[in-house]
Parts: sequence; structure tokens; C-alpha cells
Amino acid sequence: MLVIALLFIVGFAGLTIASIAEQGLTAAGVLSILILVLLSVGIIGAMRNPPR
Repeated sequence: MLVIALLFIVGFAGLTIASIAEQGLTAAGVLSILILVLLSVGIIGAMRNPPR
């Protein structure tokens, strides 16, 4: 499940980068980056501290 979540984050990051490259940095781009950071912190935290 964690691998699928990481693939989603990588795919979403790729789409975000493509959007920013095409349209420039917009409010939607900034929001997308914030969501990516939030998801990444949660996923990496879950990977580093698995349940007992």
C-alpha cells in the first residue's frame, strides 16, 4: 500500500511540474505543492515508523 501511495505522489509531482512549466506558478500550483508536501511527510513518516 505504501508503494502505491508513493507512486501516486511521484505521478502527482510530475503532473504538477508539467503544469507549472506550462502555465507558470499559479495558486493551483502552490496548492498542489502544499498537498504533495503534506502527503509526502505522512507517507515517509509511516514508512520510518511502522506499527508494532
